[in-house]
Amino acid sequence: MKYCDLHNHTIYSDGSDTPYELCMLAKQKEISALAITDHNTINGIFEFEKCAKEMGLDYILGSELTTQHSGSEVHIIAMFINENNAHCIADFIERVQKIKRESNINLAKKLTQDGYKISLEDLEKRFGKNINRAHFATVMIEMGMVKSIEEAFNGILKEGNGYYSVAKRPDTLKTISDIVSWGCIPVLAHPLLNFTENELEEFLPLAKKAGLVGMEAYYSKFSEEQTEYLLKLAKKHSIIASGGSDYHGSIKKTVGLGSANAPYSCYENLKNALAK
Repeated sequence: MKYCDLHNHTIYSDGSDTPYELCMLAKQKEISALAITDHNTINGIFEFEKCAKEMGLDYILGSELTTQHSGSEVHIIAMFINENNAHCIADFIERVQKIKRESNINLAKKLTQDGYKISLEDLEKRFGKNINRAHFATVMIEMGMVKSIEEAFNGILKEGNGYYSVAKRPDTLKTISDIVSWGCIPVLAHPLLNFTENELEEFLPLAKKAGLVGMEAYYSKFSEEQTEYLLKLAKKHSIIASGGSDYHGSIKKTVGLGSANAPYSCYENLKNALAK
């Protein structure tokens, strides 16, 4: 059976692998189709495309966009970015990142005032301009402040804990519509991490009306029962089942590339939807 992994991160957001290393690992693991879906950036997509082509992989160029619906964070992946529509998503991301950087400035300031001396400028020199909480947490681990990213997120960097405050995010339904207008395919990432089952069943008809095409049913942290539930829900709403590991390399050591066991048909079905 052929497999795909349509949710992965590289050094261009908060992963540890280069696009080349990601493609090489996929080749070693005999993954047939691969996607790059870095958080709120497209900086690595054409480097990834070149590597994927050289290695004979089927591939998708994407970006995982952070949005907000009814007060909750929701991640929507824009898939099948290309040279013709890249400028549209780049403009969208630039607007979002300006707001995000203001949030990062405030976070670094608050941490420094309380003795956690972390410089945003140093983070940007090391990791680039696309900084999020995971980058702060990585440095905290190295400085011995916390033992893991999870500890940081549940403590010092927890939302509402006094240090981290969420930057204003784009509306989820509007973002889905935007993705469609760019000529891309919108896919809901890891739905059961952001919604309860009841919330998800209320959300999907709205998302479908806005243009949602796919939803991750196969995901590294989902049980067989959760996957089965999501497959049935996707079928009910005529939404394509997608899947990916959410691989970040050594940043999240417990998540291996291909660990979602997503069938190759996920890639085929999304590609066919794009053709329509």
